[in-house]
Amino acid sequence: MNTPADLQAKVALLAQGFRTRLPARFEQMDAAYALCRSDMAERAHGQELYRLLHSLGGAAGTFGAAELGLAARRIEEKIKTQLAENDWTIENLDDIGADMAALRLMALSTPAA
Repeated sequence: MNTPADLQAKVALLAQGFRTRLPARFEQMDAAYALCRSDMAERAHGQELYRLLHSLGGAAGTFGAAELGLAARRIEEKIKTQLAENDWTIENLDDIGADMAALRLMALSTPAA
């Protein structure tokens, strides 16, 4: 049977793993964003970027980085709206890119839980 201390240790280990994998997550998002810019007609690139941000948002909230998670969700919602309205423009992508840069800075400055 797990004690509360055992459970806390496991959650702390999972949270550390989340933080350790943040650079790789941002590399994936950067690659998806680059594909969005290079081939704006291919909706799958935007959908992949949306998926990556959705995953980050959920994981961040789970592991004590709620502000980071909310910021990721805001970008995710922009992408969802722009894809739904077929409003995938270079100006909108520039806005998303700026938001992603701010998200990265936030991730780097978020203290460990």
